[in-house]
Amino acid sequence: MELKDVLFKVRKVFLYSLIVASIYGFLEILISVFGYVFLYPILKGFNYFPFLEVNLHPEGRISTISYEPPFLAIYLITISGWMFSYILTSKKLTRFLPTFAILVLTYFSGSRTGLIVVFFQGFVFLIFLYKDVRFKKYVINFLVGALVVFSVLLVFKGEKVIQSVTEKMNSLNFQKNLTKSVSNQSRFGMQYAALQVFLENPIIGVGFGQQAYHNRTHYPSWATRNNYEFELYYKNKKEKAFPPGYNLYTRLLAETGLIGISLFLMLLYFSLNEVRLLMKKAKEEEKIILMIILISLLGLYINWLQIDTFRIYGVWLCLAILIRMRYNKTLILKNE
Repeated sequence: MELKDVLFKVRKVFLYSLIVASIYGFLEILISVFGYVFLYPILKGFNYFPFLEVNLHPEGRISTISYEPPFLAIYLITISGWMFSYILTSKKLTRFLPTFAILVLTYFSGSRTGLIVVFFQGFVFLIFLYKDVRFKKYVINFLVGALVVFSVLLVFKGEKVIQSVTEKMNSLNFQKNLTKSVSNQSRFGMQYAALQVFLENPIIGVGFGQQAYHNRTHYPSWATRNNYEFELYYKNKKEKAFPPGYNLYTRLLAETGLIGISLFLMLLYFSLNEVRLLMKKAKEEEKIILMIILISLLGLYINWLQIDTFRIYGVWLCLAILIRMRYNKTLILKNE
């Protein structure tokens, strides 16, 4: 495929999926957050989609077509760079809608990781825009517009705005929530256990896929105390599913030691460095694709700090495209 086809075809698939996710998500927001319960029968119509069962999150968070909010965050992190790129390639006013949908869905998902990573990806994208003379004014106008909108909201809905922002900021305080949030207890408890396994087997680890067997003897009391997740899932011998490690890097430390984690970090470094090298001579579609890959990989690599599976398809899609672009560069050099 030509790089132009890669950009437009892959992005179009993600856009179609976002349209479906956004329709579901905005209905979910209206029902769960704003209390328009009469819209629930319309939302239930999504039950006709295969492998989809409509459920509202008890805490008012949204998950749209994903299983739960954290998986929605992974989806949004995966497609955000592709959706941001519409601002660069389209001249229609609708080019801002995909980015708007990403930001709104991220905010209402309530995912702490999603909030941090997607807004970090947005910041990286703003740097790209600001460096481009054509879009510098857009960045300034966006920041000024956001400030004006926020100020107006403060004037008319000050209490609600402050309360909402405070709740989001408090949710990002992991240390404060460690004793209050079962989710945080489980995540940091599992990561702590993996590090203890690593310290016992620092060079080659305990073997790939063996983390769960060794972690169980290192669960810290501060994580298991008053934590239903450990009793119901992670320490329950009748539960067939393996306990998650919640962090791919600590998992690799425990399972493959310093040798394994070094090889893996080399892969991450070389992929980002290859983007940097290709970016120097890239033009038009090439530069846009490289920007998308950089934004996507940065977000997904950070996301691996809270999930321990390799089954994050966005990473492998980006690496496949990067290999294609590297091969294209080699072919051009040979022709020259």
